[in-house]
Amino acid sequence: MKIKLLSFTIISSLFLTACGGDSDAGDYTTNNESEWFSYETGGSLQDAYLFSKVKFSFRNKQMYIDGEYRIDGSTQFTASDLLSHYLAADGLYDAPKSKTDLGYQIATLKSKSATVWTFTPYSTRNYKQLELTEKFETVNLTGKLISPYINGFDHFAGLNNALSSAIGLYPAYYVKKLQGKTFPTGSTCLRSISSSTNTPFADLYSNDPINNYQPSKYFQNGYIETKLGNFSLDLSRNIQPNSPIDAVAKIGSDYYPAAYYTTGDYEVLVDKIQQYEQDYKDAVNKFGKYSINAQIEFAYLEGLKSECTLFNTTASQAIDAVK
Repeated sequence: MKIKLLSFTIISSLFLTACGGDSDAGDYTTNNESEWFSYETGGSLQDAYLFSKVKFSFRNKQMYIDGEYRIDGSTQFTASDLLSHYLAADGLYDAPKSKTDLGYQIATLKSKSATVWTFTPYSTRNYKQLELTEKFETVNLTGKLISPYINGFDHFAGLNNALSSAIGLYPAYYVKKLQGKTFPTGSTCLRSISSSTNTPFADLYSNDPINNYQPSKYFQNGYIETKLGNFSLDLSRNIQPNSPIDAVAKIGSDYYPAAYYTTGDYEVLVDKIQQYEQDYKDAVNKFGKYSINAQIEFAYLEGLKSECTLFNTTASQAIDAVK
């Protein structure tokens, strides 16, 4: 399980009540929540738990990540489960190799309000050029069903018995396990509405290099050779809307798969919703409103609208009770 660094994000969506407004650059606005939690569902009826859980916490302008439990029932997370390396013009933002009492340090906060976070990923060389910004909307979860806010697709697909033959039994199982389970008073989540960067960067999301890398075979639709700082980077010519560009970065003598992002907004919720709405309309026009294809696209659309990125402690405790 790879946890994306914010769309907090990713790793993600955020939250809560802040003690003040937006801070000036370099300042840190404190708020009532020092911990946020992210959940990822499994896909097998044999899983010990419905979710894996990851904690994000903050101290002295630093952001940390730590794994709490996995769908197989264990509590063991490797660094590669949680961390990525990032490449920008000033160099390689290498992930930390050791944990603190709060987990792995993953970023330094430049500024933070209730709904806008700006941060620089961790680097042993103290690089500072790359700044990522996450914007969120706050969702009051009090009294609401738990199911649609963790995995929206499984929730809406699982409510539709007609889809089980096409997508399997897990969504219906997921809905049944969480049937009637609601969030208590004080539950809040953050939903990521946009992610942006002040400079191009590549997310080296795998610690494993590509064996026998041949760019002409790896990029079947063609590729572009370029540079990011002093590092060679191959970029796919197959560019999809609302998605990063597939890339391969050369680090030393090895080649690593990466996701490349250009300056500006790179993940925007309203744009994704529009894309999913179009996918649904296309399925309706091609197969009919009540076709399996259209109903699956509808579940994706409604799920995207409902899912949260991060949950506060109160909401997290309720989720843990039904895991």
